[in-house]
Amino acid sequence: MSTRGIASVEGQVELAGRTPVVRGLAEGLLRQLPHLVDELMELTVGREVHYLEFVPGSEIRRSLHENVLGFLRILAGRPPTDGDPLAVARAWGGFRAQEGVSVESLLQVHRLATQLLWEKLFDAARALSPEVLQRLLDESGPVWDALDSYSQAFADGHRLAEVDHRRRSTEHRETVIDALIEGRGVEPAVAAEAQVTLGLPARGRFVVIAVADGTAVRGEHEGPRDGLPRALHHALPPHAVTALWRRRADRHLGLLELGAVPLRRIVDALASGAARRVGISCEVDSLADIATAYHCAETALQTLPADARGVAAFDDHLLEALVVTSPHVAQRLARHTFGRLLDCPEEERELLLATLDAWFRGGCSAARAADELHCHRNTVLNRLRRVETLTGSALDDDRHQLACRMALVAVRCP
Repeated sequence: MSTRGIASVEGQVELAGRTPVVRGLAEGLLRQLPHLVDELMELTVGREVHYLEFVPGSEIRRSLHENVLGFLRILAGRPPTDGDPLAVARAWGGFRAQEGVSVESLLQVHRLATQLLWEKLFDAARALSPEVLQRLLDESGPVWDALDSYSQAFADGHRLAEVDHRRRSTEHRETVIDALIEGRGVEPAVAAEAQVTLGLPARGRFVVIAVADGTAVRGEHEGPRDGLPRALHHALPPHAVTALWRRRADRHLGLLELGAVPLRRIVDALASGAARRVGISCEVDSLADIATAYHCAETALQTLPADARGVAAFDDHLLEALVVTSPHVAQRLARHTFGRLLDCPEEERELLLATLDAWFRGGCSAARAADELHCHRNTVLNRLRRVETLTGSALDDDRHQLACRMALVAVRCP
């Protein structure tokens, strides 16, 4: 410190009486601010701080100037009266986060500044007198408290900026997923954005999963990988499937690129841990067809009763898909085919429909249907004759059989 600077500080310390000596010393350092910034720039370059790899030197100098100025003004007892004294540190922490500077590099520069400023305070106090030096040591607590506060402000600003960046990034990713689901994958710009933002290939093996409300894909049912439900995480090798999740209305929607994993393996894995209703689309091979996969997943989900739990793969429920996509036609088919059977008392109606269903699943064998229903073969035959009487058609008619199969699906679907 110059002779004139020492004299100035001595005067302030003497005038202040027992006022904290740090204030006078900080006022002296404020007049040396340009030289302090120069020294600090040399320190950061000499220590090869990674900070410098991302930020222009002029911007680093401006940051150091504003932060050292703000810190010394706090020590001098004249922080801004119309705002938060740590606002500058928080703001610069946020700026550095936006530029990709790690919080470690940011705090490394702060530690260098802390070391330099303390050395300057110590040297200035020692140059004045042993008494001033002792007072500085005795009163150093607030100095370190202020330095810690500044350090915390840098970290807080950096953290808040990162949280905001993740939020904006998540919102952007969800916007791109929405665009694909809505059919805009046919647009070259949207397809290109999906490849960059979502990491999806232009062509691949894509499926969409629709999970009814109440089934979390984050938390209880989620594995540590990107939104992949726990059942899939345990069933698949690491990084086998790219999975992107989006909450939409009362659904969680999963967009998966399967790579080399068979779709059946996905279906089986989800079925083994299904706690809610899950619909899985057929495979599509381009981003332009994601909307088709989405509609197939929604259709598959609708084939499951609202109060059921389970997994419905679109290709495994094609008859049901036909019914739920044309409910009016399906209901007319059921009424036209079953006729008076649907007007029977509920217990009889359900018994006859269950018998007909078992007969079809048993290859139209009364014996196999009887085994499944735990009754005599003649009982099955009697019920089938009752069905023929109520419907007005014989079950050995191929077209009536087909109509009955479809009508069974229609009356059983949600």
